[in-house]
Amino acid sequence: MQEAQILQIGATLLGGGAVGAIITGLVSSYRGRVQPIGKRVEVSALFASDFGGANFSTSVTVSDGSADYKFSNLHVADVQLVNRGNRDLATFDFGITLTDGDKVVHVEPSGLDRHHTATLKRACAPSSPSSVLDFELRPFNRGDSYTMRLFIVAASDEPGAISIGSSEPVRFTEIPSVVETIAEAARTVSIGIGPLVVSVGSRR
Repeated sequence: MQEAQILQIGATLLGGGAVGAIITGLVSSYRGRVQPIGKRVEVSALFASDFGGANFSTSVTVSDGSADYKFSNLHVADVQLVNRGNRDLATFDFGITLTDGDKVVHVEPSGLDRHHTATLKRACAPSSPSSVLDFELRPFNRGDSYTMRLFIVAASDEPGAISIGSSEPVRFTEIPSVVETIAEAARTVSIGIGPLVVSVGSRR
């Protein structure tokens, strides 16, 4: 008898407003979650370390129209951000911080098209390099992607860590590089032989 009463109460709750309240709570929690922002940082040297051999030194000369600047340890870093969240953002502010000693001498931000703009808030030039950069993306809708190309003069053989942060309620998640994605796909190869499937995987 008690079991029947319990089942009847449970059915009433499920058939009434309890389910609606639960669904509403889940939807509100999903919409209000901290938004994930995908990030990818890929750094490459402008010249290979062994370019020209040991007796051949290389440097890049950059002119701003009034003066020439020479850099012998110049690297290019592509910083990509993707809105992986469930909300469209009219604007998004974030910053890039380099390791002490590393300096950015030029920045080339780019968006999807002329309707998407990435603005560097404080000028950065060969005459006034900086290790701290602040950007505004407008807009940053779901699925939007922006890339900031940084020309970095490294204090050591190669640039140190490049940190990305924001005061907005977001969390940054890593996006694998193209090389990492191909390597991951190559770890396991499946070959169909009639009704059989043979998988070949490499050990890490």
